[in-house]
Amino acid sequence: MIPPTWQECRRPADDELVGYLVPAGELFIPVTLVGMPLGAAQAEADAAALLHERGLMTLNGRWWCLLPELLLGTDTDPQQPQPSWGWRSVFIVEASPQECRVRLEMPAEEERTSTVTLPVPVGELLWARQP
Repeated sequence: MIPPTWQECRRPADDELVGYLVPAGELFIPVTLVGMPLGAAQAEADAAALLHERGLMTLNGRWWCLLPELLLGTDTDPQQPQPSWGWRSVFIVEASPQECRVRLEMPAEEERTSTVTLPVPVGELLWARQP
C-alpha cells in the first residue's frame, strides 16, 4: 500500500496517475507507480516533470523477480522466496496503489497464464536490472 505521505503525481493533460512525489525534507523523490525511485531528491516541479516525462514509460520493458523455476497459477508468494528460486525476467502487466502484477517474459507452455502479485511499493521484490 502506498504510504499516506506520498503525494500522487498526475499528468495535467488527462489526469493520469504517473507516479508519486516522496517528501525528502524540502525536496521530493520522484517514484514510479510500483514504488521505485526514478531519480534523486529534487525540487517538486522538477520531480513532477520527470514523472510526467518518464513515469509510465519506465514500467515498460524487462524487470527481474525472484521466482520458482516453474511458475504455475497465481498462488506463488514472492515475499516467501525459497532457496531453489532464481531471478526470472518478467513484464509488469498491472500496477495499482495496492499491488503490481507481473508475468514471465519467456514462459514455458504451462506457465503462459501464470502471474505473480507483488505488494506496492515493491521494494527489493522487483529489479530493473538482474541483481
